[in-house]
Amino acid sequence: METQEKANESEIDHSEIDDVEKLIAEREKLDALFKEKFSKVVTVMFTHLKESDAVTESEGDFATRTFIKKHNEIIIPSIEKNNGILVKTMGDGSLSYFPKAQDAARAGAVIQHEADEYNLSSQPKIPLLIRVGMHTGTTIVEENDIFGDVVNTASRFESTANPGEIYMSEDTYNALEDKGEYYCRFIKMTKLKGKKEEYKVYKLFWNPEEVEDNKFATDTSVIEETKPFPLKRVAIILVCLLFLLLYFTKSGIFIDSTNEKRSILHTVALKNTSPSKKTSSP
Repeated sequence: METQEKANESEIDHSEIDDVEKLIAEREKLDALFKEKFSKVVTVMFTHLKESDAVTESEGDFATRTFIKKHNEIIIPSIEKNNGILVKTMGDGSLSYFPKAQDAARAGAVIQHEADEYNLSSQPKIPLLIRVGMHTGTTIVEENDIFGDVVNTASRFESTANPGEIYMSEDTYNALEDKGEYYCRFIKMTKLKGKKEEYKVYKLFWNPEEVEDNKFATDTSVIEETKPFPLKRVAIILVCLLFLLLYFTKSGIFIDSTNEKRSILHTVALKNTSPSKKTSSP
């Protein structure tokens, strides 16, 4: 009887193990399918309109709505014309993504150009100033939304930028297919909110005048990546040079060139000043 009960318990244990292994296998399949369908490498772009709160306070709600409307009239077509997908507008900001980083860069440049043209032509009481930030990586893309750390990081780059600027991560810069289309360069290291490590910040210069001003500026990427020469190594080199100097001095290898030169000059002077022998006439 006891033997039969033990056999039954053994069968139950084995069946439970089989069920667990089947569930794990199914989970792995689902994860693979999920990644294949929804996980994509994209460039996420955030924009934010500066001074919208100031417009509300000084001009009222209607003026704010008009201000945001103009922002959307610039943002949305710029994204769509450059193969981007607008995920949503968030009052005075927007979230979008692009299958190619080059298209995201083009959209960002167009946004800044059109905002600048509007400010010059319309002379609004409060100018339309937009920050743009972007980051590239693997994220979860659904039909009407996008999720993941790439989204959060892109948002941090946008908030780091100044009004009228386009900031991108190193991953976005490296993903650009044609780096010659726009002048971009590393400008600083920064600590992003909620991130442990520092990030490299690259700036896209969309304004031709600003490009000329910055082309001959110091390349801070070289400065940042060049490590200072260790003081310990400098001290070792100096000590070695001192020993070599002492060695050559004691060995008599160094010649007093001053004395030698003075001796040669003296000999020449004697030769020049010695009286010449007169030849007797026959």
